[in-house]
Amino acid sequence: MTNKVDWAAHLQAIETEGISIKDYAAREGLSVASLYYHRRRVSDEGRRTEGASALVAVQLAERHAIQPCTVWLAPGVRMELASLPSPQWLGQLVASMSAQVH
Repeated sequence: MTNKVDWAAHLQAIETEGISIKDYAAREGLSVASLYYHRRRVSDEGRRTEGASALVAVQLAERHAIQPCTVWLAPGVRMELASLPSPQWLGQLVASMSAQVH
């Protein structure tokens, strides 16, 4: 059985000689279908290799987006904050507001 390197050499010879696959197959005693199959296979492997080399591993730093926050304290009363406060701070605000309302 002919290995991959031999198929590549056959395909290169076909291209170099400018001969048809059918004529080359007849001259070398090879199957036309096998030559077409290996031409497609070698071509597909070349595309995969090219595509793989274009990919580069990248490490991204974790980034926290600062989002504005609106806290509604009462009907018609709201507090605009530049960023989302911690849950503890919000808990203290709610406790403080509840104590003032009662």
